[in-house]
Amino acid sequence: MGDDTISNRSVPSALNRRNFIKAAGVGGVALSAGCLGSLSGEQEWPSRPVEVISPWSAGGGADRTSRAVADAAENHTDVSWNVSNQTGGSGSVGMNAAANAEPDGHTIGCTAPEIALFEHLGIADLSPDDITPIMQYTEFPAALVVSEDAEFSTLDEWISYGQDNTLQMANSGFGSSWHMAAAGIASEAGVNVEHISYEGAAPAMTAVVNGEVDCTAVGAAEVAPQVQDGGLSALGVAFDQQVEALPNTPTLADQGLDISIGSWLAHFAPAGIDDELKQQLADVYSAVYEDDSFVEFMENNNFIRVERGPDELQDFLDQQYEFYGNLVDELGIEEQ
Repeated sequence: MGDDTISNRSVPSALNRRNFIKAAGVGGVALSAGCLGSLSGEQEWPSRPVEVISPWSAGGGADRTSRAVADAAENHTDVSWNVSNQTGGSGSVGMNAAANAEPDGHTIGCTAPEIALFEHLGIADLSPDDITPIMQYTEFPAALVVSEDAEFSTLDEWISYGQDNTLQMANSGFGSSWHMAAAGIASEAGVNVEHISYEGAAPAMTAVVNGEVDCTAVGAAEVAPQVQDGGLSALGVAFDQQVEALPNTPTLADQGLDISIGSWLAHFAPAGIDDELKQQLADVYSAVYEDDSFVEFMENNNFIRVERGPDELQDFLDQQYEFYGNLVDELGIEEQ
């Protein structure tokens, strides 16, 4: 084993808990603002533009998919939906901003496994208990990538190099899901790594292209354009089957590394919204998930569609909190 230690066989991967059953009662019915009804004695929702806060930089999966959600949501409400990028703290800055916004449905946050990691790593006092889950809409198997000009062009060469040298491995921030994926892959491979943090997957990939670091682990769909167009080479995907985003890239398992890990994305509202508004949001998001423009975007960009509604997502977040707490302990990653 390398500097980080994990026995992947004893830790079930987040990706291995996939559940594609739709939340009961949402049904994918497209609703307009006019037929959403009004809150009891309160202002009708939505009454002004909705802001979606992406906690990572522009160009990454959270940013791109949140913009696709926002575009589709405008087809089912009478207001504009805008995406802002509030980065920092491995996503905690943006997630905190959304979690602490007025619970009136006009501020939505984007979250990922980091929401289940912050407290375990001392990054922020923020957990699944502090948000109102609305919908998960995708998952990302991790892809191990290097520069196309790297001196190692296969997984075996990467492992051989990393056992004799220290690999500099970029991630999307300390305690991020891609930090966990990178550490898990490196541990399973038995290589030595120095983890270098960036503010999102996009700058982490750019660092590899520019030769600032040796490699990174990010979402297969996120990295696919740079693999296809040149700049990066994918050595393997940490999934139980090959993925459409990287059709010529074998899984890590097929190459002898028994690990399946990655990330996912979901949107949430602040804690404390009332049940009626929560249902209105869930109805709009269910319509978004089936919206032709959203489906086309996801398919064209090889994002895996996964739907979990509010109740199912809450249960999933609770499982993720426990899973990542165990993973942090087994990897020996210390709090900041």
